[in-house]
This record gives sequence, C-alpha cells and structure tokens, in this order.
Amino acid sequence: MFSIHQRMNYAYLFEYICERFRLSATDVIELHYSLPGCPLSFLHNDNDFQMLFIGAKIYNLDCVEIIVEKNSERCSKRTSVSCEDSCFEVLDEDDYLTEGYRSEVSKPYLSREWGSYIQCEGQKFRGGASEFRDKLPKYAIEVGFTFVYTRNDWYRIHAVCSNMGTENCEWHVAGYSESLDGCFYIDSLNNVHTCKGVLRQKKHVRLGSKVVKTCIQEDISYNMSLKPRDIQIKMQSAYGFEISYKVAWKANQSARDMIYESEAESFNMLSWFREAVLASNPGFVFVLEVHPDTNQFHRLFIAYACCIEGFKFCLPVLYVNDTFGKSLYKGTILCATERTGNKGCFPLAMCVCDSETEDNWCFFFRHLKDLLESQGRVVTLMSDRGNGLLGSFSKVLPGHPHLFCYMHLSANLMNRYGGVSGTMKNKFFELAYASSPAQYRLHLRKLREIGDAKIIDNFLKDMPLENWCRAFFRGSRYGNMANSMAESYNAWFAEEREMPAYGMLDQTRIKLMNQMGEKRDEAQLWTTPLTPKMQDRLKERMDATSQFNMVYSTTNIYEVRGKYSHVVDLGICSYTCRKWEIECFPCSHALAAIQAVSKDVYAFVDQHYFADYCKKCYDVPLFPLSNADMASAESANDEFIHPPHVKRAPGRPKKKRFKSSGETQKKLIRCGRCQKLGNHNKTTCTEPL
Repeated sequence: MFSIHQRMNYAYLFEYICERFRLSATDVIELHYSLPGCPLSFLHNDNDFQMLFIGAKIYNLDCVEIIVEKNSERCSKRTSVSCEDSCFEVLDEDDYLTEGYRSEVSKPYLSREWGSYIQCEGQKFRGGASEFRDKLPKYAIEVGFTFVYTRNDWYRIHAVCSNMGTENCEWHVAGYSESLDGCFYIDSLNNVHTCKGVLRQKKHVRLGSKVVKTCIQEDISYNMSLKPRDIQIKMQSAYGFEISYKVAWKANQSARDMIYESEAESFNMLSWFREAVLASNPGFVFVLEVHPDTNQFHRLFIAYACCIEGFKFCLPVLYVNDTFGKSLYKGTILCATERTGNKGCFPLAMCVCDSETEDNWCFFFRHLKDLLESQGRVVTLMSDRGNGLLGSFSKVLPGHPHLFCYMHLSANLMNRYGGVSGTMKNKFFELAYASSPAQYRLHLRKLREIGDAKIIDNFLKDMPLENWCRAFFRGSRYGNMANSMAESYNAWFAEEREMPAYGMLDQTRIKLMNQMGEKRDEAQLWTTPLTPKMQDRLKERMDATSQFNMVYSTTNIYEVRGKYSHVVDLGICSYTCRKWEIECFPCSHALAAIQAVSKDVYAFVDQHYFADYCKKCYDVPLFPLSNADMASAESANDEFIHPPHVKRAPGRPKKKRFKSSGETQKKLIRCGRCQKLGNHNKTTCTEPL
C-alpha cells in the first residue's frame, strides 16, 4: 500500500513503481486502473494523475488498485495507492466556484502567538510573576476559555478553569517566583480542557484595557494622537477582537501614562528633561519656577538653541499668543512664533503657566527680552491684546513696536454689537488696510454711517492708530496684519496639548526636531535666488509691469501711470501706495520703475527673502536625546515637584475654545413681513412698508 496525495505528480508515482518492482529505464511500462463505471483508465501524465483523485472522490474510494504492464505484457504484479484525506482538502468545491462564492480565507492575526504562551511544566518567565500575569489572560483569550485565580500573591499563583465547579474541568496551572533569579516557573500544569465550549471568540471577558494597552503601546509611542476609535479598528483588523469604546479609551490613557508617567508625576520629570536636553543641545534655555512653600509647579519658559540661532535669520516680526492646555491640570501656554522668508512658521519660545495674567506675561516677556537683546535686534511684536498683555508689554518691551491683529479687533468690535455683521466686518477691514490718512478718514466715515458711531468711537479711542492701521505705522511690518502665524502654531501642537506637561514638551520637541530636519533638506533643493514662494510673487508682479507707463521726473523719481498714477522713489525705496514699505518687497509699480532704469530687481529685495539667507534658519539642528538612563539618573532637584493645585470643573472636560458672539456668524433669516434677509422676524420687524 502506497499513500499518495494530490500535491504529488505523475513523475513521482512512476519513479516509485519502477523502484518497487525493479524496472529498468529500457522497459516499456503501462499504468492503468479501474473505477466503477470506468473499467479501464490509463495513467500517462499529470492530468491523468489528477483525474485519479477526482474519480476517487466521486466514488468515495479510499484505495485504488493500479495495474502495471511491462513490455505490453500484463504483469501479475499490482500495487494499491491510498488517497489521503489531505487531498480532498485541496480539491473541494471552491476550486469550481467563482470568486464571489468561495469561502473566505482565514486571516492570520497577531494574537496567534498568544496560544503558545503556556506550554509545559518547568516553563520559565524571565519577567517574573508580572510577565506570567500578562501572558495567562492572553493565552486564555486566544484558546477561548476563562479562568479564575485560586491564589495570586507575590510568591505563588494558581489558576483553574472557570468551569471546574460546574463541569469538573481539570485544566489548571500553578507556579512560583524564584527569589534567586527573580524568574517565575510553572511547576504544575494540566493543559487539557474536559469542559465544553473552548472556542476562540471575538469578545472575551478577559480582554480589558490592561491587555489592549500592551497591544497598542508601540503605536502610542509613535503616534500620541491615536484615538480610541483607531484602537478599536486596530484590534478588529490586526487581532480579530471587538472591544468597547470605554476599554479603548482606558487603554489609550494607560499606554500614555506608561510612556510619560501619570499626569501628577509628569511635573517631576521636568527636571530630568531640562538636564537631558541641555546635555545634547548647548544653549538650550529652560527656566522652571516652583512655589517655595509647597514645591508645586508654577511656570516654565523654554527655548531651544536651534530656534534661538535660527531666529537671527527670520523676519523681524514676532507673533505672541496664548492658548489653553487640555490635560487634567489645564493651564495656559504662551507662545512666541516667527516667520521665515519663505512664509514658514518658525517657533521661538513657549511658556507654560497657570493662567493669562500680567505677571505671567511679564515673566514671558522678560526672558524673550534676554533673547532679543543678545542678538541686538529691534523686533515688531504682533498680538491679540490678550488679558494682561498690554500692561506687561509696556513695562518689559517699551522700545519695540507693537501691532494689533485686525482679525481679533474686528471680533471685539462685533462683540459689542452682539454678533457678526458681514458688512461692518468688511468695512473695518478696509479701515485697517487703509494706506494713507486720507483713505483712513474715508473708510472711517463709511464705517460710522452703517454702524452706531458712538460704539465705534468708544472702541477706537483707546487704541493708538499706529498699532493697528497701516497708514500710521512707520516701521517694517513685512505685510503682516493678522496674528495668523501664532494661531497656526497653536493648531500645530493641538493634540500635544492634551498630554501631561512632560509629555507635551517631549512630543513637541520630537515634532520640532523632525520639522527642522525636513525643512533643512527641502531648503537644500532650492535653486532660485529668492525663496520659492517669494520668487513666485516676484514673477507674478513682474508680469503685471507691462501695463504701466513710466514718466521720468528726476534722479530715482518716476511717475508710474496706469489706471491710477503713483510716484516711485527708488532712492528711498518708497512710493505713494506704501506697499513697498509695508511688505518690504517691491510691488509692480516699483518693479516697473526699476526696469525703466535697467537696474537689478534683486538689489531692491529685502535680504530675508533670499534663499541662501533663509537656509541659515535651519543650520543649527535640534539634536535628539536618549532616555535609557532616565530611571537611574539623579536629578539636580532632589525635591519632588508636585502638580499645581487646580479645581476641576463639573461635567465633561472641554477641549474646544468657546467663541465669542463677535466670532460667531449668525444665520440670516427672511422676515415674513418685509421679505428682507436679516436677524429679525415679522414680530420684531421695524422696517417701514
């Protein structure tokens, strides 16, 4: 009897028969067999060999007799072949069904190895009892049973099947911890279940947040923004299990705490973080203040050396803004951001404090002042006039120009009207963008005509014109009117603001380090004299110069005539529409005059917009740090830094900022009386008919 299966071929069968009956290569051999209803079937090739299996399956035959003929004479020798069951697994109905009707192929899940966690008596767990406690639930989940602990302490663990009392199941496992090497050993194991229902299922009572945490810990370390819904999808697709949203959320929080400690303990890690970053990045500025009596966290100021050095080559405009923390201890984050010559966001410094007060702003501005004075730069600051900001700015930085964001000003103005008016908002924008005093007076008159003049006058009287209107600012603002760069930076690390203090700083550091490296590599590919975005702007404005006519007046002074005429003075780089002074970049009128005298247009472009100058922003990299010795490192501060005292508000924690009425656009409705669009109905309508 010779066993064959369908994975074999005709050559293998022929070689076996020749070897068994000692047939030579010169002999002429004929193989045939018989089946019910088919008395004579020959075996000549692989197709005939496969038909043998098909016939055996059709007639439910386990054994088929093959007759061997030598030199056209029937031999008395015969052999029988048995068709193994495995052949029928290969040849099944799926071979003849279309793709949509075939059986689904089982997917290998990552949990498959869990089934080998518990093997035999004497098995060793180097991680001790904790490793055994982690692996036993996973083994039960993969095999498909539940268990209970009859003993679970520091020295010995004993677990039995949950069905031991009802079905007398004999499965059990027991082990002990060895004090000499710290390992855990299994000394008793019956790995056979005598109960019913041992089957792997999608849901399991032991599949809690502790098990899920170990499955997602590596993913969390790469992506701290992983959401509970993403964890549910991963467990379904990669492990084949279904978990609830609550389990996924708890596992997410536990994994974060395992990486960056708990919310309370993360403040104590700030001392180690300061020393670690300073060791790898000399010039790093980190100022940490605690309350002297309780040693509770008060506030900190942080600025990386790469940002301080890169700031020298950024535009001399600094955007300051505040945002709120989303962790358990909330707090406020004060930020200072810059803009590169390629319109890129470049962070400078950050301050973590309890709230937006004048004292905290003074603390932030004092350390910013130290950075600015060391570079000898006069920088224009732009802000949203937040709480305590104006008073602290005038105290600490009186010699620096200060601009107000026109977007925040418009929202504040609309807030006095109890909502947003599209017309009034646009009129205020025109007022802020006025390029001359005459235009300012014109747009102010139009704004007062459509709104309450008393409200507008009271709103504008306390704001110096040079702080918000283009017509009266005589410095270099590089075209900046809004604090959008600071808002972009707040959105850039929005997910990190949900983390504890140490985790937020470390994740922001990693994100900044990666961004600096990518920007540096990207800048090396620039081939134009100016940065790519400014080169495109120059080309666009150069194309518009063909519509202007030039009239020469005197040295470097021209009248540029188009739809309107403007006076350009190339000697002092100015002209009547003031775009050149405001943007520090020649407009189409100035470019037309420059071409008229056949001068190099690049000689009139500010140095911050040149590619080689902008590349220097990324010359100093942010070097990585290692936390391998974090546990054994001795902090310079021997006292434990406690978290700040905060009173948690009732209800679910808010993650989004509440918008004021001036920022919220009211939906327009059509009045049933006057048929006009507005914010009134027929009951409150006062329109004359």
